[in-house]
Amino acid sequence: MKRKAWQIAVLTLLIGVLLLLSACGKPKGEEQFSSSSTETGAEEVPAAAEIPLAGEYMIDITNLGMGLQFYLRIDEDNTFVLSPSREFMSDRGSGKIGELEGTYVMIYSDSTPENPKTATFEREGHNLVFRSTLPYGSANIMYELQDEENPEVVHRLMALKLIYEEYWGPFLASVEVDGVQYDYELNLAAGARYSFHSYLDGVEVYHETGTFRADGALLVCISDDGEETAGSVNQDGEWLLEFRPAAGKERIATTFKHATSADQAGKWYGQTAGGELAVLELDAFGDYVYAAGEYSEEGTFSARSSLIRLWPVLGEYREYSKTPYTLEAVFGSDEVLLYSEQIIGPFAGATMASEAYTAQLEITVSGEFTLLIVDEENGVELLNEAGSFQVVAGPMNYQLALEAEGAVRVVDIWPTGLVTTINIDSTDYRFLLTKN
Repeated sequence: MKRKAWQIAVLTLLIGVLLLLSACGKPKGEEQFSSSSTETGAEEVPAAAEIPLAGEYMIDITNLGMGLQFYLRIDEDNTFVLSPSREFMSDRGSGKIGELEGTYVMIYSDSTPENPKTATFEREGHNLVFRSTLPYGSANIMYELQDEENPEVVHRLMALKLIYEEYWGPFLASVEVDGVQYDYELNLAAGARYSFHSYLDGVEVYHETGTFRADGALLVCISDDGEETAGSVNQDGEWLLEFRPAAGKERIATTFKHATSADQAGKWYGQTAGGELAVLELDAFGDYVYAAGEYSEEGTFSARSSLIRLWPVLGEYREYSKTPYTLEAVFGSDEVLLYSEQIIGPFAGATMASEAYTAQLEITVSGEFTLLIVDEENGVELLNEAGSFQVVAGPMNYQLALEAEGAVRVVDIWPTGLVTTINIDSTDYRFLLTKN
């Protein structure tokens, strides 16, 4: 109770400060942020005044129970706007930011003294850590959630600053140590955060996370344990960095190659007009291979947003539009609708409540589906239907529209699986389905 009363008092004071500052000029900014909130090891981090609050941030709430990613922009005058895309064409919340002794408050433009609409956060290096719910459109995003499988882990609502973007991306490498081959994956990402993984025969044997900073041809990675490794880039865009192949082993200098198309890598499946299975495979380095029946094709590709370009080894350059989950293209004499491997195949799961209802959903390359729901406790089949599906853009993310006997069911596509609500005996049940 004391903590809650203190938070309310601070919030009230911050609102007063912001109202005063709005009348007198620009609110206090980053110059009052204390750099003691972040430690990055042996190398001294920049003073807080050297880390601007202004900039663009990415907010991913997948770990907080919703497969959604959106963006926050803070301008030099400490105004802010939330939007589903970095174009910031759609306003899902905007206003001004005030600060008092390291605690920041976002006051929304539609906030009133009678009905305040606010969110508070603190700064952690380049990033923001929310200490209250975050209004986003008509929703209020929770600011922390205990992990169900690992109760000691608490997921926090964070805004990761979009900084050092020219250095982002997965970097891959292989190294042989004592006759053993290890495969490395280094990810430089939003919030100036990195993650490193070492694999032996496809199984992860070492994992490291931390922060990074970059300047020209110099890259410095500082682990969460405070260890630091510095490296440089060569003329081919390859980084020479030191990482451990496994726990207890020494760090080894290794050359990492930038996987420029890793975010597009994967398999796409479809069906030709003749009923043959069509498979398009995009790899992490910009190469592709297509095969359907006796026809095959290979070449290089580039993909960006809703566009993919193909440069076949034999043939002319082609360009097609795509969504994150569908791609229509012509290969040989066939015009093929391809689906991302993420949504094709068998999915299964249960209700997100305590009822013993399970669901099995099969999505096929021919554009069809089957859905079965069973009451496991009583051995009763509650629903069994089949039909066709389409991928459509929903209000927050992409969806599968399942159509059977004239009725349409909506399934949300999350990074972690498929989520749908089914009405059973006048009660709505929410199912989370993951790939088998």
